[in-house]
Amino acid sequence: MSASEARRSVMVPLSAGELLNAFEDGSLDPAQFSHRNHLAVAWAYLQRDGFPEGAVKFRDRLRAYVTKVGAAAKYHETITWAYLFLLNEERSLRSPPGESFDSMIGRRPDLLDHRNGAIARCYSKEQLDQADARRVFLLPGSLTR
Repeated sequence: MSASEARRSVMVPLSAGELLNAFEDGSLDPAQFSHRNHLAVAWAYLQRDGFPEGAVKFRDRLRAYVTKVGAAAKYHETITWAYLFLLNEERSLRSPPGESFDSMIGRRPDLLDHRNGAIARCYSKEQLDQADARRVFLLPGSLTR
């Protein structure tokens, strides 16, 4: 195993700045783009650009990133926007200016629980499993026919 292969096999945690830069330039290893890191990057966009501008920039950049890494089929419009709204609510109503992602998530660990956390309280599995929910933002409780 080469030294570069060894470095890739051991995931080295990235600083917030490194994570954001790697995401934006498309060099982020998909194996490092965990749910937590998705939220951390979204938080950085909201902190930097506010809402709705930061949300739109993150969404557009996320779509470009998943396309670049060959994971476009995994993109889910409803989940993306639901988390952006939840993060913005936290940022706007409960966070002091400039709060770090780690500080915020310490207060809101339910955002990390994709199965039983904040999203599960807003959306049923049936709703999120709809093909329409992947391509269009659906409000909680709405079902397409």
